[in-house]
Amino acid sequence: MTSQLDLEGPLPEGRLVIEASAGTGKTYSLSALVARHVAERDLTASSLLIVTFTRAAAAELRDRTRRVLVSAVESLSTGVIPADQGWMVTLAHPDAIVQGARLKALEAAVASFDDATITTIHGFCQQALRQLGFRSGTPLEGELGDTSALLIDEVCRDLLVTELADDPTALNLGTDTSAAKLHKKLVSAVGAVLGNPGAITVPDLAVGDYKPGSGDSLERLDRWVGLVQRGALEVRARRAQRGELSYDDLVVGLRDAVCHPATGPAVVHALNERYQLVLVDEFQDTDPVQWQIFETAFTQHLVTVGDPKQAIYRFRGADVHAYLQATSGVAKEHLATNYRSDARLVEATNTLISGVELGDPRIVGMPVDAAPEANQQAIDGAPLQIRCLGFDPSLLTARDRRTWLARSGDVEPDLSSPLVQAAIVHDLVHQVVELLEFGTLTLDDGIHQVNPGHIAVLVPSGSVADHVLDALTRAGVPAVRTRTGSVFHTPAAFEWRLLLAALERPSHAGTVRGAGLGAFLRAAVYDLDPLAPDAARRVAVLQQRCAMWADELAKRPFLAWYDHVRAESNLVADLLSRPAGERDLTDFDHIAELLAAELGAGRGTTASAALRVLDRLSSHGSRTDGDDPQMRRIDSDAQAVQITTMHSSKGLEYPIVMLPVLYKSSPTPDTRVYNDPQGRRIVDVATSRKWNGTAPGATADMRKHYDEMGDRGDRLRLLYVGLTRGQHRTVVWWAPARDADKSALNAVLFDRDDAGSPLNSQSDVLSSQSNPSSKKVAKKKGPSVPKIASPPRADVLDRLQPLIDQSNEAIEAVMFDVGGRPAAWAPIVDESALPVLSVADTDGRVVADPAWKRWSFSSITADRPYEALHHAPVVGGADEPHDAVDDDAEPDADPTTEASSVAMPLKSVKGGTAFGTMVHTVLERIDPTSASLVDDVRAAVNHELRSDRLDLSVADVVTGLCAAIRTPMGEVMGGRCLADIPVSDRLAELDFDLPLHSDPARRITARHIGAVLVATLEPDDPQLPYAQLLADGRYDFDLAGFLQGSIDAVFRITQPDGQPSFVVVDYKTNRLHDWHQAHPIEAYHPDLLPAAMAHSDYPLQALLYSVAVHRYLRWRLPGYSPEVHLGGIGYLFVRGMVGAHTPNAGGRPYGVFQWRPPAATVVALDALFAEGVA
Repeated sequence: MTSQLDLEGPLPEGRLVIEASAGTGKTYSLSALVARHVAERDLTASSLLIVTFTRAAAAELRDRTRRVLVSAVESLSTGVIPADQGWMVTLAHPDAIVQGARLKALEAAVASFDDATITTIHGFCQQALRQLGFRSGTPLEGELGDTSALLIDEVCRDLLVTELADDPTALNLGTDTSAAKLHKKLVSAVGAVLGNPGAITVPDLAVGDYKPGSGDSLERLDRWVGLVQRGALEVRARRAQRGELSYDDLVVGLRDAVCHPATGPAVVHALNERYQLVLVDEFQDTDPVQWQIFETAFTQHLVTVGDPKQAIYRFRGADVHAYLQATSGVAKEHLATNYRSDARLVEATNTLISGVELGDPRIVGMPVDAAPEANQQAIDGAPLQIRCLGFDPSLLTARDRRTWLARSGDVEPDLSSPLVQAAIVHDLVHQVVELLEFGTLTLDDGIHQVNPGHIAVLVPSGSVADHVLDALTRAGVPAVRTRTGSVFHTPAAFEWRLLLAALERPSHAGTVRGAGLGAFLRAAVYDLDPLAPDAARRVAVLQQRCAMWADELAKRPFLAWYDHVRAESNLVADLLSRPAGERDLTDFDHIAELLAAELGAGRGTTASAALRVLDRLSSHGSRTDGDDPQMRRIDSDAQAVQITTMHSSKGLEYPIVMLPVLYKSSPTPDTRVYNDPQGRRIVDVATSRKWNGTAPGATADMRKHYDEMGDRGDRLRLLYVGLTRGQHRTVVWWAPARDADKSALNAVLFDRDDAGSPLNSQSDVLSSQSNPSSKKVAKKKGPSVPKIASPPRADVLDRLQPLIDQSNEAIEAVMFDVGGRPAAWAPIVDESALPVLSVADTDGRVVADPAWKRWSFSSITADRPYEALHHAPVVGGADEPHDAVDDDAEPDADPTTEASSVAMPLKSVKGGTAFGTMVHTVLERIDPTSASLVDDVRAAVNHELRSDRLDLSVADVVTGLCAAIRTPMGEVMGGRCLADIPVSDRLAELDFDLPLHSDPARRITARHIGAVLVATLEPDDPQLPYAQLLADGRYDFDLAGFLQGSIDAVFRITQPDGQPSFVVVDYKTNRLHDWHQAHPIEAYHPDLLPAAMAHSDYPLQALLYSVAVHRYLRWRLPGYSPEVHLGGIGYLFVRGMVGAHTPNAGGRPYGVFQWRPPAATVVALDALFAEGVA
């Protein structure tokens, strides 16, 4: 039973199912329901759970709900009901006490709105599992990050190599003889099994109720099915070994938690106690596992909102049958007023889709009403136009044309799809140009000339989008591919992959040649030809550039490095000179920011690490919720024709919509995923082997039929989505192309009786009839999808006339012919109306100040004279200034004493940025006071080595890090070791972003920093020589903008007087010893560390960090005193920290650089950064 949702009626109790047709104000209704529940049931913000399926949708719901709550507070306070929020009349109450309580509840919800849980399904599952803790029974030690696509490919290659090593033909079937084809099918099958949790996999080896298809053997079939099963298990095992959690793991984990027979009731109770109102948006995109969570966990006040007519994401794992099962037998409230489209367009769309079954008898197009305030018709002509391409011999393939002529042209064969597509795109361009030249929109604020930004072209695939874009561009019409999908599926992502691969292997000429064609290197094709004269020299130049960029990448933060490469490659100018350059540049910058966020601030990295991150982020594009990083909109997009896929258009609206290619059917998949008559999701992992089950309905033909019927339903619902995007006009193209009889458009237009009513034809049975132009004859009978024949050209308009009549001529159907001159748009520009370019009044501001940027220690020291590649070994003391150590000073420890014989577990461990990053990550993650320290360190090291593919000795790294953790750290740390400092006294990865004084008249330079140090450091301070180097001009830069960075750790050390002091800590993996040094521990003698620090400019880094901590404590610590609370600096060179028996010199341990600069130095530097030069 269905009724219309009345937001002004009594507040619905218990389970509520809302079906919201396209454009009927679903988000508006959801936010109104939330406000009413908060006011009338006195709910807190923390008791609200709103779940949707993408982050973008969650952000929109959060923003809209907050604004509605604020508006409700204002309405109750003033007694004024907003004109567009008539339902707020229900908030008022005759009892002043009740109304006061409602106002108080709404105000409290606004004040604490951030406590509301408004997130994606995966975000909710992750949050719930963490809150439930051990009660969930689900381990969450892994790192969330779905790399399934890469991992599946890797596992399938490994399995095939093993399986085919002895007998390369062991899995052959028909044409499936190549390893590449087998790999493709295996990847598809394993991916389908893993991507459909809760589905039934067939054939089932455990049951064995099947037999092989023709030409196959039971042994080969069993071997293939077993291989798929092993592949799925191996992917899960490797994911567990790498400590990864996929997004499906979260959903399955919470499902298992709520359904567990022992702990499930407690979990359900906890969730119900927490959430008093649960709303699930886009419910038609759920799956059986997700519904099982909500059905089991939330028994009261569960609101589900969806539209099964828009269930188009079956390929992502969504299952409309789960929606149908969940809503079966439940009373539904319907949103039946369209607030998107003009009244006449609503009437036309109603005529076309009302009564049409969209893949299931329970999913039927329903008429909706136009909003009372809607325009009748904003554009001249029929609001819904059907442009029909009749039969034309020029659109036949050569073979079909010969057959047609031989038969005297008595039957019209199907037209060639590629030729039809070209003809339709040609006509589409003419229609666009005509609209731009003569079309107007009459809206509430006046009459507007149609411009390119008013038009959207919705296509089924990216290749069609490219075809339309090229045609419009040649006609002079501004057009863009509105890639609303992942930024990692753009050309910019491919360019990034080319560059990073070349930086990873600059010595590999082939890889560098490939990158040479990209936007970063931009080499001429001739220069890359290996057979061209002097080719080796030209490629060597590119290789040298790649090697230099790789070296720079290791020394600078990623974004600072990208700025450098961007400038050196002239990337901006090159991209902006292209037609779609602004779009490409935006994508390049966006990917750089995403990579930088993953790689971390303040450190360099390797090309290998960046490439792994890019691959991992790119693999997210296969996620079932489509929640990967979306492309950013740019201003110029709004001034061009939008070309996007129909899937991407869901949830959007456009003034004028064009649907050019709706006649194609889908290709046969490598792995069928379908629903059987009972609604169960089935994965057929041996699709191509055409096996037959022994149970009724389990034949290969029946499985094909179920899959094709599911695909047909998807296409019908996708057509519904396209038809409901338009605000003022929708234009549809139809043609009698090959396979049009299986298309959704043929079903909607021609599967009707003489009066125009939908017939909703069911399955046909294949017969010996065939296309008259084809010699192929069906060889056997079996069920098939309904085929709705295309009418002959002479009958097309007559067949459409009933629709035109029913719509009161809101639908128009016209025939168009092939050919004609290409259209071209030459807009008339009124130069007097163009804005005059002028220079803005600076009002004292510095315009385009090159010094103003976000500075970090790495960017400050990036211009240091080039000394050595980052991967060059550091020979003990050889890279330090000769005058950095007093040659007359005697070390406190004798190099020939027993200190020289101390074992160094990390002595021979290979260094580099990747090793340093791993050590930082391990020391940040573990609890050094843990009783199971060795096991914890081993687990963390194993996880990092697997994640980063590092080839290091686990035993040496674990032993070395455990030794470092147990090494006393000297006076600054109160004699403690890392194992003595609990997590509660350790602030890890303190990010800072501090403003710098930027007045050019008081600009800060490196000399000024050095002068402050020279003036404030004690005469015997070990870093005074370094301070003098800065004051003498070691660097030449002007600082303006912001200073940013990330401090490894800040330790809180309780002093004997009970006062806390705060020590800046940085972990260093530098190898200070020579590989062949007889006594390598001596390179870490405390008397030698000041020179090592100065060589790498670490004193400057330590002081910058100290200023950041000074400001942090000044803001956060009551009674803060720099002299008391600034505890100094500890730089831990972990290779030289070898445990409790680490040698020391006068109480100063080897490997630990301790420094307590005067508080006056830190305070003076803070004043310099804040106020500039006096």
